[in-house]
Amino acid sequence: MITLGIADNHDSGAAIVADGRLVAAVNQERIDRVKLSGAFPWGAIDAALDVAGLRPRDVTRIVVGTGFTPSAALRAAPALHHQARAHAQFSPLLHSYILYQSALRATGLHEVEVDACRALLSRRLRAGRPFGATRLEMMDHHRAHAEAAYRTQPDDRCLVLTVDAMGDGTTATAHLGHAGQLDLLWRQSGRAAINTFYSRVTEKLGFTAIRHEGKVTGLAAYAPPPPALLAHFQAHVAFRDGRFTRASLRTPAHPDDAFWSVLGRYAREEVAAAAQATLEAAVLPFVRHWVQRTGCATVAVAGGAFANVKLNQAIAALPEVRSLWVCPHMGDGGLAVGAALGGAGAAPQALPSAFLGPDIAPLDAHKALSRAGLPPVDHASQPAADGTPGDLARAAALLADGKVLAIARGRMEWGPRALGHRSVLARPHDPAVNQQLNERLRRSEFMPFAPVVRAEDASRWFTAPAAVAPCLPFMTACVDTTPAFRAAAPAAVHIDGTARPQCVTPDTAPDLHALLGQLAARGLPPILLNTSFNLHEEPIVHTADDAVRAFGQARLDALWLGPTVATPG
Repeated sequence: MITLGIADNHDSGAAIVADGRLVAAVNQERIDRVKLSGAFPWGAIDAALDVAGLRPRDVTRIVVGTGFTPSAALRAAPALHHQARAHAQFSPLLHSYILYQSALRATGLHEVEVDACRALLSRRLRAGRPFGATRLEMMDHHRAHAEAAYRTQPDDRCLVLTVDAMGDGTTATAHLGHAGQLDLLWRQSGRAAINTFYSRVTEKLGFTAIRHEGKVTGLAAYAPPPPALLAHFQAHVAFRDGRFTRASLRTPAHPDDAFWSVLGRYAREEVAAAAQATLEAAVLPFVRHWVQRTGCATVAVAGGAFANVKLNQAIAALPEVRSLWVCPHMGDGGLAVGAALGGAGAAPQALPSAFLGPDIAPLDAHKALSRAGLPPVDHASQPAADGTPGDLARAAALLADGKVLAIARGRMEWGPRALGHRSVLARPHDPAVNQQLNERLRRSEFMPFAPVVRAEDASRWFTAPAAVAPCLPFMTACVDTTPAFRAAAPAAVHIDGTARPQCVTPDTAPDLHALLGQLAARGLPPILLNTSFNLHEEPIVHTADDAVRAFGQARLDALWLGPTVATPG
């Protein structure tokens, strides 16, 4: 059975499950080069099918990973949908949309909206490609989040929690996985006050909501939360009596209203710190509540709230939690995978890697380098004296010499983290490298870049609860660093002494592991900085041409593209 999962909300995408195994996942933003693209994912569908070696007529089942978000009206008018998404977090239209979707869910009338969406999307899909599937299935938004989290981890019995802004009239759910099935235990409507809280703080601080919440997380470490502001926030956003507090039904939020105008009295670092503390103070009791209710200490999470790596660190530290799995594409970009896995009834199994997208063909790499005037030398066919592949040896030598190396080779990552196939790497021994990279990549960030280490070295560099271990290959949680790590890699340590590591093995990321081994063989600490290979506000590079263009515009030192490690000049 071939199951195609699609999602057409913001960060739309497609995924393929073949005979119970996830074989491809691609997000539309990588194809059309629009960050968090909400376009219908034709390009992602075609790319996922191509990766899987399939044709549209091979697809036997199609599942959409969100029911009535967007609504039928917005799906029928894509331009209106994109315009509505562009409205501010304080827009009365957003308030009305949340109330509308929440009311539909509460009254059961959402089924009418789901049917309308199904009919519209069925016509669109039939007109666009000759799919073998004859019927379109719609999966609830939070169900798709939960399916993505449950079926990409190995435990049959698992507590699955979701929290996001709002999807299909819902903000948060609790499911219990067992016997390969997910049972819904609880859900809370889109009126939960936690719904838009962090994004509104993001906007109030001058950042772009739905995109720059990570900047607020990084900024939060620079000041303690003012007690008065913390109390002000937590009177509004909390988890009490088994649910999150609710937002006002009647009054839309406004940036200058009595609640939000208070933020003007504080420095933005203080506002960020209070927002982060409030988020943790609300979500941690939620997790604890459901672990205690179910007696299940194996926890998997998904939804946009769990993009917050400091929150995930705090969850993993809870004594009640034995194991924490954060779906690597925890936001709406992961819905297509949840739809495909859940629709196929795939058994829970550990995700081997996030390398689920297209590869770069050697011929495409050759042509892109030639067009850019970079000699496409086949370094891979020129092994070093010790037998190390020539391209790997050349890349390691450049890194050891302090150069900045961009990588675009192997299958593209699924999710927001670059994990070594579409990455920019550098040594972390000099804190000044952060500023240099930010300038070259046209970024302005408060978090240092993430470190990559060998899994066998993790206990030397980090102190972390055992529960966080499933997160470490995917860079989805922070951990505390050791003095040895802070001395060896100051550029990879945040001001609060934490880091967001990627721990690699020869099986999960062979090239990265080998590069680290090459550094160690040269007497250097086997640690690298890893940041995504893209210019500011652009998606991570996809094709060879994307890589060559970004490499040139960022004026990086070297590009490992296919078998070639090219340097300018």
